[in-house]
Amino acid sequence: MIARIIEAAGIPTVTLGNHPKRSESVRYPRLALTRFPRGATVGTPGKASQQRQVLEDTLGLLGLDKAQIEPMVLPYRWEGEPG
Repeated sequence: MIARIIEAAGIPTVTLGNHPKRSESVRYPRLALTRFPRGATVGTPGKASQQRQVLEDTLGLLGLDKAQIEPMVLPYRWEGEPG
């Protein structure tokens, strides 16, 4: 995975996904997961404040040592019908 190569160069990475089994099997250095449907990983279309919060929470993982964190499941839930 390219994230591991970038990390080896001393640059922190973070990955955002919405498929826990597939994402966790790759063993990203830092991983945030959402409970949103495929194609809407950062949130509900048109909900900029929700999307911004998801991105801020995901980027917040960059400040953590990769050896100290487990994949983080973000607390946000999908509202409405999946597209």
